[in-house]
Amino acid sequence: MTATLPDDTPPTTTREKADPTMTTSTSPDTTTAHTASSAHRHRAATAPAYRITLARVIRAEWIKLRTLRSTWAMLTAVLLTIVGIGAIAAASATGAVEGPRDGGGPGGGDPLSTVLSGSMLAVVLVGVLGVLFGAREYSSGLIRSYLAAVPARLPVLGAKVVAFLLAVVPVVLAGVVVAFVAGMAVLDAGGVATVSWSDPGTPRVVLGTAGYVVGMGLIGLALGVLLRSTAGAISALLAGVLVLPTLAGALLPEAWDGLLKYLPSNAASAFTSTVPTESLLDSGAGALVFAGWIVVALTGAAVSLTRRDA
Repeated sequence: MTATLPDDTPPTTTREKADPTMTTSTSPDTTTAHTASSAHRHRAATAPAYRITLARVIRAEWIKLRTLRSTWAMLTAVLLTIVGIGAIAAASATGAVEGPRDGGGPGGGDPLSTVLSGSMLAVVLVGVLGVLFGAREYSSGLIRSYLAAVPARLPVLGAKVVAFLLAVVPVVLAGVVVAFVAGMAVLDAGGVATVSWSDPGTPRVVLGTAGYVVGMGLIGLALGVLLRSTAGAISALLAGVLVLPTLAGALLPEAWDGLLKYLPSNAASAFTSTVPTESLLDSGAGALVFAGWIVVALTGAAVSLTRRDA
């Protein structure tokens, strides 16, 4: 009698019986999928990591600013205001356009003040544009996503300042230069006294006026970031920076005149006025004080941006 040894071969399943060609080897589709997944992981590991740099943040801010129609509408209004009001004031001074019955008018008879009288309204427009640029993202809630993408918050404020200057400085500078040239041409044609660019103080007043307009825009931007409210920042800009000096000068006693010299608009008047007065600082000191106000406003905005939750 012969003993039968047990067979270690696993039993053949019904599926294998039906398909004798079936094997335990990996199918081509599985191998291809595995290879593709490995290649994807390799590319992800070797792909260059994009760092958040100041240049990239500035580019993002510039794209946001220039793609808004309101930006170009406001800048166009600023340019037309500076040039248009200056030309109308010059024509009024020559008698070509009927002015106020009392003989007064923008500029008070000084040629430079007359042709640059449009800058008074341009200060308000540029200041409001700065407020909108600084506070708009807080009202929409976009600032949370923005700060999540740029955890280091100071580059955000720096990029806003740079983008704002890139948009505003050329427009304001072109506006005051064109207003000066066109206004003086109108005054000369009407037989009214004019000044030339080579006269003492003329470049300081023209360029100083442009600096004053742009500087108020930076203060408005800082107030927008600091207060995080469009209405509140515009109110603070108009009341605290533009209305307060006039109101304080009318209500406070003369003993306070020395302190009022250091308010932003009074400090700017020191380097935008052709005739210095005792009630104002000298032009150099006025420029430094006004620059100091801009630095203080931006510093407050930086502290608020870095220490407060969005």
